[in-house]
Amino acid sequence: MSRIRVRFEPSGFEVHAEPGEAIMDITDANPAADVPYSCRAATCGTCRVEVVEGSEALSTADEFELEVLDIFGDTPDKVRLCCQTKLIGGADTQVTLRVCED
Repeated sequence: MSRIRVRFEPSGFEVHAEPGEAIMDITDANPAADVPYSCRAATCGTCRVEVVEGSEALSTADEFELEVLDIFGDTPDKVRLCCQTKLIGGADTQVTLRVCED
């Protein structure tokens, strides 16, 4: 199975993860990723991240995530909620996520 390299900005933390892993689980296990959470249920938008690289390796946004992104004027090709996003894979894939600061 191919592993996915996930990088979090601005912390610079990197980790190798497996397809199917939830971004929230990765950040829970690795506080150095420095991604803030509040509700953990796609209602607050605290865990919004800009997808800098590797959007093709992320799960499709569901209706709840899309509603929150719309409130912030974001689209799922550019911004995702860590609490709702999973890695779906790709050989030698790099995913880079930057924490939104607004």
